Amino acid sequence: MREFFGERCCYCDADLAAGRPAQDHLVPMNKTSLGLHAWGNVVPACQDCNASKHGGEWHAYLVNRAGTSAAERYKRVSDFVKHYRYEPDPNDLRDTAEELYTEVGDIAMTLVKAKIQRVRAKL
Repeated sequence: MREFFGERCCYCDADLAAGRPAQDHLVPMNKTSLGLHAWGNVVPACQDCNASKHGGEWHAYLVNRAGTSAAERYKRVSDFVKHYRYEPDPNDLRDTAEELYTEVGDIAMTLVKAKIQRVRAKL
């Protein structure tokens, strides 16, 4: 991934060898955006860009951050996404995420109830 961007931050073009590089998710990994930790969604970023993007839209962030190089940086990131064929279907992901959140919640409640029963039995 870093080689694709020439060891440079995908947003501001900072030299990643000069600092502590970070991995940024173009599409954030959260319940709303449903990004995946997958090739084509994880890009190299400098610490400043990673910290200031805060899970926002990469398109808008890149345009603001890259300044006069925005068109070139935008094309490079778009080429990266196309190269790794990162095209998840948001509808499929949304349904899967909702199911997982429900299942995890159910499992968590089962564990909490079991713990409460064990504690009560000791009292």
